[in-house]
Amino acid sequence: MTDGTSGWASPSGGREEPPRYGERVPGWQPPEAAPPPPAPSAYRPPPKRGLIPLHPLSFGQLLGAAFGLIRWNPRATVVPALAVSVLQTALVFGGIAGLGLTSLDRFQRAATDADRAQILAGTIGGGVLFGLLTFAVTILTTALLQGLLVTVVARAALGERIALGAALRIAWRRVLPLIGVALLLGVAQVVAIGLLVLLVALVAQAGDTGPIIAALVGVLGGLGFIAAYLFIAIKVATVPSAVVLERLGVLAAIRRSWTLLRGSFWRTLGLVALVTVMVGIAAQVVSIPFSIIGGAVGGLLAPNAGGDLENASALGTLLLTSLPATIVGVIVQGVGQVAQVGVLGLVYLDQRMRREGLDLAMQRAVEEDGADPFSTAR
Repeated sequence: MTDGTSGWASPSGGREEPPRYGERVPGWQPPEAAPPPPAPSAYRPPPKRGLIPLHPLSFGQLLGAAFGLIRWNPRATVVPALAVSVLQTALVFGGIAGLGLTSLDRFQRAATDADRAQILAGTIGGGVLFGLLTFAVTILTTALLQGLLVTVVARAALGERIALGAALRIAWRRVLPLIGVALLLGVAQVVAIGLLVLLVALVAQAGDTGPIIAALVGVLGGLGFIAAYLFIAIKVATVPSAVVLERLGVLAAIRRSWTLLRGSFWRTLGLVALVTVMVGIAAQVVSIPFSIIGGAVGGLLAPNAGGDLENASALGTLLLTSLPATIVGVIVQGVGQVAQVGVLGLVYLDQRMRREGLDLAMQRAVEEDGADPFSTAR
């Protein structure tokens, strides 16, 4: 019987006793230590949830996000929308109150018909100048508001709450193309209306049946104009988004919007119509009590006015009593304008996600934190 040590051999091949603890043996090396485990990868937080899920949106998601934009970033949406709405309404209301009341009072005090003719001519000239000023301010402020809200919508989709000043600076850089779009569409609308009126006037002079034919042409032409206006307005609905986010010019942005909305006309029209109706109903419901109160107060202040707007005091009373309802309506319309412009920005994002995979670019931008997916995803 052999003991347990007879099978052991030294590295040199000789048979000897096993090494004792702590004894050094020539040629013997301890086994190599196991390699350390790989360091765990750095923790990456999950993407921030934004205003919308980063995938093509349903009708309900678009509608809900349009009104959810108000809660998402009220400082950069509600505040400028209210400021623009109040400014535009104040210009119109102030022009009517100032120019109208002053001219009407001078007209009543005029001694001769010649003086009244001069006052009337001056009133018309002042009204034209004031109208041009109001038009210029309206175009500028509306363009700025569109660019600002488009920027807020895009950043909200990425989970960011952009500050008002930063959004305003971005919109200001693109204000000229936005104004150009508004002027181009406005001029086209005026030219179309002018041609229709000219056609009706020419037809009305063609014999005894001219007035009847002219009325028929006017009705059919008016319906055709409304249909054409709605079609073009929807097809160019995403132009502000293309101008601001893709930095396109006027004509390029119009072509871009026309292409993006191909096949989505009725869906976009339904969204825009539904949001507009909801905002309009809300404005009417809120302003009705103030209109009733204003009418009652007007009846107490000027019981004998009888709707005589040739009397300066009656006109002043009417303007004063209608002021509360006007202010409330302006506030509601200003808040509603956020949803009206916001839904068009959301339609733009949705169409690009469906057609160009913008949702994948937006997901990468969220993970990389700082990339611009809107101008580079195409």
